[in-house]
Amino acid sequence: MSLEISCGACVAIAGMHRSGTSLIASMLGDAGVDLGRNFIAANLHNQRGYFEDRRVVDLHDAILAANGTDWALTDVPHTLSVPGDLCDRARELICERVNEARRRSSVDSAMGTPEASAWGWKDPRTTLFLEFWLELLPSLTVVVPFRDAAGVVASLRRRRDLPLQHHFRGAWPLRKLGLPMTRDDAAIRLWETYNNRALACAMRFPGRVAFIDGARAGEHMPRLLRWLRESRGVLLPEPSTTTRTDPSLMNSRPPLDLMLRTRARASVAATTRRLQAASAEVA
Repeated sequence: MSLEISCGACVAIAGMHRSGTSLIASMLGDAGVDLGRNFIAANLHNQRGYFEDRRVVDLHDAILAANGTDWALTDVPHTLSVPGDLCDRARELICERVNEARRRSSVDSAMGTPEASAWGWKDPRTTLFLEFWLELLPSLTVVVPFRDAAGVVASLRRRRDLPLQHHFRGAWPLRKLGLPMTRDDAAIRLWETYNNRALACAMRFPGRVAFIDGARAGEHMPRLLRWLRESRGVLLPEPSTTTRTDPSLMNSRPPLDLMLRTRARASVAATTRRLQAASAEVA
């Protein structure tokens, strides 16, 4: 199933939504990873940008739609599969991205500017298809930022355009009452699903998946770059300290009710411990 072309060093940023994926992508992009073209525009919910190539997101959305669901796994089937035509589309996109990265390297070399030493993409939806991508691209390394469940759900609460919102009718919507719009239990389960899928793939593909605490990205990035260099052969310098996203956004204190609800769940606590242990292996 793997591609027969030489793809070079490739890095994908996955992980649960609202977990620091944009922050890590911006830092890896500043360090020299070519993350693509035609980025999704910044908006109110991510004012400094998503660093997501629209073609990758569209591909993942098409695969999810073919399975009758979306990124929030609404009415999700027991397993997600990649139809043959979309598998072909993925192969075409990879070839397109490899050629783009090569052209950029040629231009950088001609201009005497530092060349990108790796290419890749960022999209949290990648987490749902990690096995597909890791089998397709033998040179692929996946970086998975994580964040505490309460912080993720609190961030999702602030969104107004998500599948996780309550669907209601009538004259007294929850928003007018000042109540949370997000179905918190569904959001917590989604946090568990994304992170546990990433952990499972890390066990199946040892040495190819790295976890990093999104709330401590600045502190842990040098360690991640060293791991990429020494374990995966991805040669990246340390990124600029003036990253394009605000690390302080990851450290806002979640509401007390969310902190209590998530910490009371044994499954959330177990997943958190596994994520922390996995991040400690990146040295």
